[in-house]
Amino acid sequence: MLKFSFPELSDRKWLSPILSASGKLGSEWAFGTLFIWKNTYYSKICRVDGCTLLCFSGPRHTYNMPLCENESRLPEMIDLMIEDATEKGHPFQLWGATEDQMEKLKRFFPGRFLYSLDRDGSDYLYKSEDLIRLAGRKFHGKRNHISQFERKYDWSYEDLCQENLVDCRLIAKQWCKTHGCRDQDGFASEPCAIDRALDHFEGLHLAGGLIRVSGEPVAFTIGEEINPKAYLLHFEKALDGYDGLYAVINHEYAARHLEQYELINREEDMGIEGLRKAKLSYHPALLLNRYRVTLAEKNGDAET
Repeated sequence: MLKFSFPELSDRKWLSPILSASGKLGSEWAFGTLFIWKNTYYSKICRVDGCTLLCFSGPRHTYNMPLCENESRLPEMIDLMIEDATEKGHPFQLWGATEDQMEKLKRFFPGRFLYSLDRDGSDYLYKSEDLIRLAGRKFHGKRNHISQFERKYDWSYEDLCQENLVDCRLIAKQWCKTHGCRDQDGFASEPCAIDRALDHFEGLHLAGGLIRVSGEPVAFTIGEEINPKAYLLHFEKALDGYDGLYAVINHEYAARHLEQYELINREEDMGIEGLRKAKLSYHPALLLNRYRVTLAEKNGDAET
């Protein structure tokens, strides 16, 4: 039986370089994601003979693709996870496989698995240049929203630091009070995740930005590097009543800090119609499709 444990802040030192070196682009490959959401999704880690395994041990026990320097060890690790699931009394399932990873599994395990697309869990990735420049006709509306905001309000931007993290808490609390944090909206656990991120802001090497209007905090964003190619935005919150505020916090932080990255990951839409519309309005360069992988029935046919 594999021995998984919850990630602790001290694990960042050894795990973050492994996650970065993998070159993966999904939000779950940033250490902050595993740590911030561990009390919600029960994210756990395990080291086995030079390979790193991840699982989510909530109501639906789920594994992620193994991280091994030698790809030839992938079948061995998959078999270990299947055995682990059996010993723990869970049906085996692996979540988050990309299309490339799905093809590898088909090559290593022909006919053994079924594959289903999780569209609600697929990450939106944008070219950093697009979010910074907002060039061309497709971003005309975004530029207009920003211009209107700048003309209408007395506003300022500042980077997040220990001194203004309390302002992020105020914004998050007000946002939740206004919108509600209900399970069916997918936001029930978000306040706890935001608190954890702010509690361990420096230890997790997070960064972010804050917008004030007439001196009052009204919007913030928090993110971290996945790897030298991609940056992840964990949270983006803006209070109601300020036209163009989301466009401003999104643009200001990207323009000031994210030019060195090729891609910006703004996570999934969880199947929420309004969130999906908002993410699509920024014209993603890539929708990182995620697949759920389960064992095929012995007398059935696997998806090809």
